[in-house]
Amino acid sequence: MIVLKILLYILLAVLGIILLVLITPAGGEFSYIDGKFSYKVKLWVLNLTDSEGGGIYGWWKKRRAKKKEKPEKPKKPKKIKEKKQKKKKERDKYEWEEELDSIPVNDPGSDMQSAAAAETSSETAGSGTHEAVPDSSEEEPKKKKDRKKKDDTDEDIFAEEAAPESGDDDEEKKSLSDKIEFLVGIWESAQRPMLKIFKGFRLKDLYIDFVIADEDAYDCALKYGKYSTLVYNGIAFFSQLFTVRLKTIDVRPQFGVSKGRWDAAGKLYFRLGTVVIAGAWFLITYLFRTFLPEKLRKFRMKRKMKKSAARQK
Repeated sequence: MIVLKILLYILLAVLGIILLVLITPAGGEFSYIDGKFSYKVKLWVLNLTDSEGGGIYGWWKKRRAKKKEKPEKPKKPKKIKEKKQKKKKERDKYEWEEELDSIPVNDPGSDMQSAAAAETSSETAGSGTHEAVPDSSEEEPKKKKDRKKKDDTDEDIFAEEAAPESGDDDEEKKSLSDKIEFLVGIWESAQRPMLKIFKGFRLKDLYIDFVIADEDAYDCALKYGKYSTLVYNGIAFFSQLFTVRLKTIDVRPQFGVSKGRWDAAGKLYFRLGTVVIAGAWFLITYLFRTFLPEKLRKFRMKRKMKKSAARQK
């Protein structure tokens, strides 16, 4: 019982951590002011990293660099233990052992090889006298018959290949139509969940301060018209896809000046829980909108076919 309780507590803790990760917003802040770009990546309140090298990642990087700077202590070489090789003392041979070593020994393999060679030579000599020469006149009609059979089979194969296979074409058309219907069903059921994911991106405190400058008044007016339409139309488009909350937007011209100003800042956040919600929404819509109705339709068609076949019988 104690082990089961411990396992249950561990499971609850893991589920709690997963829920916290899904609920907590992840994102950061960005800014481009006076030609300097700065950013900060956050997980809720925790600062993961920023442009100045701070945060958890910067702390880990500095700690790793300090470890590398520390001189490593030289390792003592291990003593190699030399194995003492015991020298075998050779004893003096007796007279009868020397006599045995001097006797020549015949290899049994050479005797076997000579016997096998003699047998093969005798067999070749006997077979050469009794072999019969095959008649060429008997083989010619057989070859002609075999050629005729091969030609007939080749013609049948070509005729089968040339014949149109209507059944295969119908099956290919059905498979293509099924694939197209499957893709259309996925697209229809995934439209709203995808919008839910896009709306999960929250662009907060958007600050834009653009000064369009040019020494020529005519060129400055043209640039101002282009950039102002791009900025305002872009914000309108992004506000339809994402959740956009504005702080200040200011785009103005300045005549007779060579340099302008391009200041922008904002905060972008996203919750991982929106992906889970959108995935569940997609599965439910796909099941009840396309998958189950398609299965019911096929089942009804099979049932009608069986009834019509029974009536014909």
